Amino acid sequence: MQRRSIYFLLLVLILPFTTVRAQAPKRYTSGEIYEAIKKLNFLGSALYIAAHPDDENTLFISYLANERKANVAYLSLTRGDGGQNLIGPEIRELLGLLRTQELLAARRIDGGKQMFTRANDFGFFQKPC
Repeated sequence: MQRRSIYFLLLVLILPFTTVRAQAPKRYTSGEIYEAIKKLNFLGSALYIAAHPDDENTLFISYLANERKANVAYLSLTRGDGGQNLIGPEIRELLGLLRTQELLAARRIDGGKQMFTRANDFGFFQKPC
C-alpha cells in the first residue's frame, strides 16, 4: 500500500510538467479545398500495379488524379531494394528506403496514393569481370 501512494505522489508531482505533443492537423488552402470538392463529382478509382518503383507511369497517375479527378493509388510490389544504384553508395535496404521516399514524394506531387506490399526484391546480380 505504501508503494502505491509513493507512485501516485510522483505521478501527481511530475504530470503538470509533462507536455504531450501531437501532430498538428494539416491546414488546407482554398485551392486544395476547391479541388477536393471537384473530386466529389467523379465516381471512380484506379489502382496502378507494378513490380518495382521505377515501373511507375507518373504521367498517367497525374492525369487520372488531376484531370479526371479519380481516386488513384499506385501499388508497388517491392520497394526496389534489389536494384542497382549508379549515383550513390546505397544498396539493399538503404536503396529500398531511398526509393520508398522517392515514391512518396512523387505521390505528393501527382496527387495519387502510394501503397506497398511486403514482397522482398531478390536483388540485382552483376556478373564479375
